[in-house]
Amino acid sequence: MSVYSHKKSPNALAPKPPKPSSGRAAFYDLDGTIVDLNLVHAAIFILANLGEWSGRVAYLLGFAARIPRLYVAERRDRRLLNTILFEAFKGVSRDRLLSLGEEYCERILIGHLFPRAVDLIEANRAAGIEPVLVTGSPDFIVAPLARHLRVADFAANRFVFSRGRATGRLAEPVMAGDEKAAWCADYAAGRNIDLGDCWGYADSHYDIAFLAALGHPVAVNPDRRLRAAALSRQWPVIHFEKAASSQPPDAFDNDYDLKQDIERLTRGSDGAA
Repeated sequence: MSVYSHKKSPNALAPKPPKPSSGRAAFYDLDGTIVDLNLVHAAIFILANLGEWSGRVAYLLGFAARIPRLYVAERRDRRLLNTILFEAFKGVSRDRLLSLGEEYCERILIGHLFPRAVDLIEANRAAGIEPVLVTGSPDFIVAPLARHLRVADFAANRFVFSRGRATGRLAEPVMAGDEKAAWCADYAAGRNIDLGDCWGYADSHYDIAFLAALGHPVAVNPDRRLRAAALSRQWPVIHFEKAASSQPPDAFDNDYDLKQDIERLTRGSDGAA
């Protein structure tokens, strides 16, 4: 089990031992659930800001070459999507990723939080329900956001590094599909938390297993397949509006076309530098 904390330590992203239970927890997906952005936006931002323009072009071209595989993976397997997406970061230094993760969070991600999602996190916290982020986004982006939201623990995807540089491979467990549900079960078991007393929030049909593992699942801005599953299982469905500060070019619909989004963002990468 991998548990991460935003609290300062020799390695801020190092696994943390279990701590005493607070009784209940609320597990939140990130992209599309509490922010109106997705992994593609984050990837393009990072790749377009790596260094000298010549280096950026190489990374962006490599990313563009993966578009057909990403398009297929989005419709079949979220784990495969994450694996293909993060291959594009091979060779980037750990320090640079940490720096760009902080920059992306401060400049973009925080401004795209759904205001009602932040209110929900705080209301649950006030009721004694501790927030936990469970997301396929990379840890170097999730860690600064967790600090901003005062979320102590999170599960996120992690790169395998060799000599301080990303290998392009993800460490297990890859946070997608059933793995998110399994992580929540391990997390709860280590803290004597009953998942039946916990809440879960997600926007994608890929998260049905994650939501079904929790006693109080909630579909947030659901895609078509999650909406149908939620209605058939009588799960609550809620909708969050985008923040007033959100920029239209970065917004997306949960039923978006990934290929079109990637191509648009790649064409517009000059502006992200």
